[in-house]
Amino acid sequence: MNDYGVYALVGSTTSKLSDGLDGLFPNINFSEPVYAGQVLLNNILCAAFNFKYNDQTFTDSERFIQAVFFEKKWFLTSQGDSMKYITSVPEEGRIVMYGVSGNNLYKLYNNSTAEITSRIQTALLPLTDPIRTKQALKFGIEATLTQGALLDVTVDSETGSSPVYSLGNYVSWYNNSNITLSWINNSSTVILWLGGVGYALYKSDAQQWGKYLGLTQTSNSAGFIVNTFEFEHELRVRF
Repeated sequence: MNDYGVYALVGSTTSKLSDGLDGLFPNINFSEPVYAGQVLLNNILCAAFNFKYNDQTFTDSERFIQAVFFEKKWFLTSQGDSMKYITSVPEEGRIVMYGVSGNNLYKLYNNSTAEITSRIQTALLPLTDPIRTKQALKFGIEATLTQGALLDVTVDSETGSSPVYSLGNYVSWYNNSNITLSWINNSSTVILWLGGVGYALYKSDAQQWGKYLGLTQTSNSAGFIVNTFEFEHELRVRF
């Protein structure tokens, strides 16, 4: 990893791996050392690079983040803004990663049940016809859950983002007359029950239009895997 990207050396041939991160490199502070290591995530061996980044989008400050790579894909993690050092260690036959923040040592990517803030943003997609305006009708997210998960989603286009759609795999209760029952606590607030584990399809009507459409998903839930983003849309006018 250098000022221009991340490269792989195979024999005598170099190839660039970090095209998807090109927009990040101008904001990386290379006066600070870059540390890297390997880690198993969901039993997939990944490479993680830890560097200081001038975050002008979320925190408007410099902080340490990690770029994690596998199968020609990248995603970013945050283990605390001051996680300066990381390293890999073999432990009971598995590669694990530790990090140091101040005088504290942490085992990273270790707790799959802790609630964390996550954000997934798709590209703005032409949906096979970039010159046609698209009217979004519905969207869906397929996920595999280890516990109930709540998702907040916006439908995006080149003109802006929709209001937030809050989605959950809720359980509906019915009596023996097939009438829906509501649960109310002692503050007269309706209680919602989250569903179980396994496959879940989150879906909603959508209000958005544009030449390009995409989704932004945020969540504070733990232990879920997003499998697919889905769109239903209509093609409208050209140009």
